[in-house]
Amino acid sequence: MIDVKSSVLSIAEKTSEQLPPVLEKIFSAAQSDAVYSKPIVSNNYTVITASEVASGGGFGSGTGFGPSAPSSTEERPNEEGSQSEQVNSGGSGMGGGGGSSGRPVAIIVVGPEGVAVKPIFDITKVALAGIAAWITVLTIFRKARRASNA
Repeated sequence: MIDVKSSVLSIAEKTSEQLPPVLEKIFSAAQSDAVYSKPIVSNNYTVITASEVASGGGFGSGTGFGPSAPSSTEERPNEEGSQSEQVNSGGSGMGGGGGSSGRPVAIIVVGPEGVAVKPIFDITKVALAGIAAWITVLTIFRKARRASNA
């Protein structure tokens, strides 16, 4: 039992050492350099790209020592059986994941005429929203039709 505890503690220590660099990499996408590009200057014009950036992550852990407690419907094992189960028991587990994404949403143009913000039209996003809306409408009509026939 002591060996299992020391193993879990060593895994936890390794994980706590590895976690800050991983989080730093995931959330580095949300820095201002990722949202606004470096200005590009040409003659009297300056162009800056604005982007939408999202990042996130999740982590988990788990342990388990010994057999689970028997429910009221299960028979209790004899003493020898329960001792052998305890010797063979243990457990651990860890996991995590994360990611980030970004896409340009506008171009900012600074020139002699002033500042102009030109949005970038994303046809894929509009098409997906349209498909989702039609699926929702069709589902509502189908449910309403079934309710009226019943």
